[in-house]
Amino acid sequence: MRRVLIDNLKGNERVARPVYSLNGSFLLSKGIHIKKSYVVRLRELGVDYIYIEDELSEGVELKDFIEEKTRENCKKEVKKVLENYSTQGHLELTNIVSAAQDIVEDVLTQRNIIVNLVDIRRKDEYTYAHSVNVCALAVLLSIKLGYNKNRVKDIAIGALLHDLGKVLIPEEILNKPGKLTEKEYEIVKQHVIYGYEAISEASWISSISKVIILTHHENVDGSGYPFGWSGNKINSATKIISICNVFDSMVTKKPYREAYKIYEVIEFLIANKGRLFDEEIVDEFIKYIAVYPSGMGIITNEGKKGIVLKQNNGFPSRPIIRILEDENGKYDEWVEIDLMENKKLFIVDTYEI
Repeated sequence: MRRVLIDNLKGNERVARPVYSLNGSFLLSKGIHIKKSYVVRLRELGVDYIYIEDELSEGVELKDFIEEKTRENCKKEVKKVLENYSTQGHLELTNIVSAAQDIVEDVLTQRNIIVNLVDIRRKDEYTYAHSVNVCALAVLLSIKLGYNKNRVKDIAIGALLHDLGKVLIPEEILNKPGKLTEKEYEIVKQHVIYGYEAISEASWISSISKVIILTHHENVDGSGYPFGWSGNKINSATKIISICNVFDSMVTKKPYREAYKIYEVIEFLIANKGRLFDEEIVDEFIKYIAVYPSGMGIITNEGKKGIVLKQNNGFPSRPIIRILEDENGKYDEWVEIDLMENKKLFIVDTYEI
């Protein structure tokens, strides 16, 4: 299984992961073969890529770290909450707790997790998919940091609701294709206040969840908002969400920019340790992120091209790869190399096969 950009589909490829509509029905089912008419429709829906199975990707190990059913159900629950709040002015939050609990349970059942980002997003579901992914990443990180189960659940609820206030921000500002003006940016910053006000009186939502919604844009050097808090004044749960939020946002295509490559985002997090992000939490986070996801095309320091087959647990930047082309664009036989065994070979870039 490997990821293929919509624009690179030639037709007749076999779908490896289904694509869902907002109501949870299939847009594309696993196992069907792509027709050119499907490509047109997917492009209209803002789907940038799908996953296919072919000879090239045979042997690729690509597994989501939460169940597909869990991910889709959580998207639907977040959608219900945000829609009820934006159209009716009230919150239906009962199912958010069970959705958060499902993600916690999924992550707890996994061992030796290396995160390959495999969720497929449509343009119309960015907010829901983003909230679920931030939640899943935050749950994983919280567990690895040794937090107890109740605290992890509170962090999960806060993560699912962290962008609640954005439903009150004008869509033309949120989806503006260019740089925001200073006035527009000040409007966007209000989403943390709006979100907090929506749940501030809810007695069953923990203070941790509420703090996450209000302060997830605070930075450890005091440059964030809404309060400009710094250092230990910022709750550790907020510091976790901050990293997961920025990571997922940067690896996702936006109206005003293309998606960053994962290794670029990892470099950004490392470069901003102690400035924007907590140093220890960043160090823990990057242990579990596949720098070069399985199924991704890669280029080595020797100019050879290949595909990532699977990850080496504990070494997210040294996967097992299959060389497809030498530096001259030729190869009679594909060669598989474990980068943990070949210390002279390393990956310098990724590309879309």
